[in-house]
Amino acid sequence: MGLLDKLFGSAGNDMLKQLKEAAETVAKEASDAINNATNQSNASSSSNASRPQTGSAATIQPTEKAASGDSWGPEMPAEENQFNSGLSYQDYFMSVFKEAFPEYVFAQDSIRNGSATLITFQRDGSKALVVELMPESSEAQRIRRQCRQEGVPYVRFYYNHEGWWNTKSYVIRRTKEALKV
Repeated sequence: MGLLDKLFGSAGNDMLKQLKEAAETVAKEASDAINNATNQSNASSSSNASRPQTGSAATIQPTEKAASGDSWGPEMPAEENQFNSGLSYQDYFMSVFKEAFPEYVFAQDSIRNGSATLITFQRDGSKALVVELMPESSEAQRIRRQCRQEGVPYVRFYYNHEGWWNTKSYVIRRTKEALKV
């Protein structure tokens, strides 16, 4: 018997399973972030190599100041994002979704006493995708598990993660990947 079984009985197995799922998710997201950073760095290096050098650091574009991905880093990117849009995080994501995916109908629900938002994409009367907007401190897994059981794609975005900007292109790309379009 494992430690969790001794402490919590059969519920310990469920907790261990949830911990493993969370660890796998974090590992995948970290791997994706590293891959994005590597791709960005390689693209930046090759474009800088072909561009003539014109002098001082003042000529460097804002997006080239720090090695970062298209939606994360220490400096806010010039691209439209959750924080420079002037909208609440819910309104920002809904505006991006409505513009990029007009063929879907959207339902928006406030959950967990208003600390998270659920956006459901529907097409032809069927649930096509569930997007969960949540704080980074949340460890909620119920909706993710429910979607997995239903066979419905699921994606989450953290709306308050330090240095994570949720740029428009990033939100659209992750949503397209989840929708497989």
